[in-house]
Amino acid sequence: MLRRRNSVDEVTEEDWDLQLTTNLKAGFFLVRAAARAMIEQGKGGRIITFTSQGWWTGGFGGSVVYAASKGGVVSMTRGLARTYGPHQITVNSVSPGQARTRMLMEGLKPEVLESMTNATPLGRIAEPEEIAGTVVFLASDHAKFITGATINISGGFLMY
Repeated sequence: MLRRRNSVDEVTEEDWDLQLTTNLKAGFFLVRAAARAMIEQGKGGRIITFTSQGWWTGGFGGSVVYAASKGGVVSMTRGLARTYGPHQITVNSVSPGQARTRMLMEGLKPEVLESMTNATPLGRIAEPEEIAGTVVFLASDHAKFITGATINISGGFLMY
């Protein structure tokens, strides 16, 4: 969930609480509940969290709070991977770049979209199904020895 503000000075305490509650707190309790069920079943499992490119870039202006919450998701994912690994539960995160979703497109100025597109080596923004393929892979047995990873899906916008 991204609450857009033009400036850090416009961010309210309510904005801060909403971003951290939605992006970090809710994720923690959801992952913990899923892991408990997986432990009880005794068969291991796969947990996938979602961050964003903001965790790496730090965001800018009013999106700093969003970026901070997504950085928390990456750290949380790593810690939970260590915690649940002994139970054969993998915990990984996907880090989408710009994708044609309502969250990105709503209120986005055409010149900003053009700039993002031009800054992406693949020359376009992702379609949601292009993100889904990585999630399917991480949820499969093909990824059973990957844990604590953050997978960059940005069309080369970020390279790390």
